[in-house]
Amino acid sequence: MPAFAENVVRAARGKLELTQEQFAELTKIPIATLRNWEQGRTEPDAAARAFFRVVMRIPAQAKKALEEEAA
Repeated sequence: MPAFAENVVRAARGKLELTQEQFAELTKIPIATLRNWEQGRTEPDAAARAFFRVVMRIPAQAKKALEEEAA
């Protein structure tokens, strides 16, 4: 069974139409952590998994909330 990260992390980032660098900057997730998740070397914790489920379900709203927080 493929790891959570290999299925969901990259797909969630894709729904936001962001590069790894842009996604890392917007979410304050270290780029190395994001890459490790996407390449299946490590798995996100429960809080990060919940965040990715939200992004998958309501990507536009999640992106808007993240952008507002960054402003």
